[in-house]
Amino acid sequence: MIAIKDIVRKGLDERLPVLRKASASAIRPTRGWLRAVREAIGARQEAIAQKMGVQRQSYARIENTEAQGSISLTSLQKAADAMDCEVVYYLVPRESVAKNYTELAQKNDPKLKHLRASEHSMALEDQAVGDLK
Repeated sequence: MIAIKDIVRKGLDERLPVLRKASASAIRPTRGWLRAVREAIGARQEAIAQKMGVQRQSYARIENTEAQGSISLTSLQKAADAMDCEVVYYLVPRESVAKNYTELAQKNDPKLKHLRASEHSMALEDQAVGDLK
């Protein structure tokens, strides 16, 4: 029987090449995406704040928290909506750790770690099965 997590992981693995390519181009601007996009479209903080239904100072705080890396997804989404933009959000495995989500899952599976330790012990006794990667 195939587990739901295996189906999800397979779907993530299939998307990974596109996500890796996109993430190489998606480095956050120094002062944040919100400010970069707002300035690129020629909007003032007051205009975006008004669309969001907040004061200009509140919107300025939102830009600052995004630039500092501490913005909530909810605030980011509301600000993006006010600029007719979408938030694109995803996680990819660090290439130095795993080549895909399946490998990442294997590296983080405590049962597999235990099996590998057992396999190693059995190998020392020349009793290893030898089918663990």
